[in-house]
Amino acid sequence: MNRLIIPLLALAFVFAGGCTTTTRRYVEGEQRQTVAGFSEEDINDTVSRAIQSLFRLDRIKLQQGANRAVMVVEDVTNDTLSRGRDAGALAEALGQSLREELTNGGKVIVYNKEAAQYATVKVTPQYRLAGRLTERHLRQDNDDVQKEYNLNLTLVDLATGLEFWQKRVHVGKEVDASNAMK
Repeated sequence: MNRLIIPLLALAFVFAGGCTTTTRRYVEGEQRQTVAGFSEEDINDTVSRAIQSLFRLDRIKLQQGANRAVMVVEDVTNDTLSRGRDAGALAEALGQSLREELTNGGKVIVYNKEAAQYATVKVTPQYRLAGRLTERHLRQDNDDVQKEYNLNLTLVDLATGLEFWQKRVHVGKEVDASNAMK
């Protein structure tokens, strides 16, 4: 048994060595193991903060007789430095997380445009939520890089076309210059 454990541990160290996880300092001061890029933890935290803000401000108004509002959630535009498959995956993860938080919050039903074409009952959405994720790098005096991500969300009342809620959720990370593009 011991002969099997040692090679498995060595193999685990080889694979772990290829990962780009190191201790990063979030600008807010919290220390934890994370990646320099926009991680799954960042997605969940950012979306949760945004939707809590929306619900706390009580911007969602129900139509008479309804117990939930109907909302179209557009795909998030990924305007970060990630490209290709990673860019699409990040945008999809943000959109899925937004739909999940909204639906599970109990005040909103997310309108599925693809499924609606087969529906026997027509539903008119009340709101449209759209977002964009941006990234920028700021070089520090010590040659480290501060990576700043912003998730910008806008909620539009479809009856009037008026934007009546906007939220920018910021995530800042300070990383070693050697890991800045990872």
